[in-house]
Amino acid sequence: MKNFLSKILTLAAATTALSGMFVVDLGFLCQAALATSLTRKIPLILDDDGSQDGMTAWAYMLANPKFDVKAFTISQGIARPATFVNNVERMLGRLNVTGIPVGIGRHNPLVGDNEFPALIRDGSDIFWSPFVTLPDSALPVEKLSAPELIVETIKNSPVPVAILATGPLTNIAEALRLDPTIIDNISVLQIMGGAVFVPGNLAGLPDPPFSTNKVGEFNIWVDPVAAQEVLDAGEKGLKIQLTSLDATNQIQFARADQAAWIATGTPESLLASEFLDFALTILQGNKNDPNPLWDLVAALNLSEPNFSPETPLYLEVDTQSDPGSTQGQTKAIPGLNPNVLVSLNPSFNNLSYGAGETFTAVSEPASVPEPTSITGVLVAGVLGGIFKKKQLPAKGKDSSD
Repeated sequence: MKNFLSKILTLAAATTALSGMFVVDLGFLCQAALATSLTRKIPLILDDDGSQDGMTAWAYMLANPKFDVKAFTISQGIARPATFVNNVERMLGRLNVTGIPVGIGRHNPLVGDNEFPALIRDGSDIFWSPFVTLPDSALPVEKLSAPELIVETIKNSPVPVAILATGPLTNIAEALRLDPTIIDNISVLQIMGGAVFVPGNLAGLPDPPFSTNKVGEFNIWVDPVAAQEVLDAGEKGLKIQLTSLDATNQIQFARADQAAWIATGTPESLLASEFLDFALTILQGNKNDPNPLWDLVAALNLSEPNFSPETPLYLEVDTQSDPGSTQGQTKAIPGLNPNVLVSLNPSFNNLSYGAGETFTAVSEPASVPEPTSITGVLVAGVLGGIFKKKQLPAKGKDSSD
């Protein structure tokens, strides 16, 4: 009997030891999974209408270690998508970016015939040369239908996808028409567009219908029906963040910032400095006036949660009025459940860096962030305690190490 009990005790001890070893392995696996979840990049779709500030935002997001760009899509607006895709191809070649498909959007809005004036669109056609330089050729990119690429990217992603939309919302609206269920796998749609409590920007041009429309903002005005359809999705569960003129009017980028971007010296910052040179020289009339870089402000809002507080509002778009009257106005309607979170007051004072350090901030290696919630702190603490208790000393080392 003693021999039998001795064997049982020996077997139990061996089983306990093996169990402890397995727990250690599981602990390390859990630690690795936790670290991975904390550092996992956010899959991102970049949708723009071929603007110089939009390309600046693309450069920023390509350099940003928080995001993994999965697709580029080109909306009608400033660009003519079928032409601009070739410029995007060469820009990606300059940045040595490969393997990311590019979606080509339709050439006109869903409804109506609103469009940017030719004097604005022509710069996009030549990619703002001679301020911006591109290689004569580059490796070909995969070219697809923009709405279909958006749907495919979202449906195939194992985790929710973020979208930065910095032009007319034509591609986004068409993607929602193709498959409304994609909202279930979109973490956030960050939009640059609209003017909520400030005047629009059409009236800066001298001729009607622009000069007579005091409330419209170009991205919304060009395709107001698409914008309204996207806002409607906000009532169905799509998280929408809007960076409107209310926000972009408060942020400026100047010659000193351009010089700082050049000094940063990354491929993305150097390209962005050329876009800013164009904006300061041509758009601002070389008067040393700063430029808002509207789409970069939206990109910063997406990347930096502290950059601007968010105000929940219910917005609707004027789709019925005459283009030269109030069409495209984004109106806040009181008393209704919010369908969008609006940025009204961004500031670099909320960040640890200034405008000139925009690219320096994303060129530094990303570190594992500390837990940012009570739950995260408790989980990390409990798991850490378990891992520490269960860890076995390595061979040849004292267990007190």
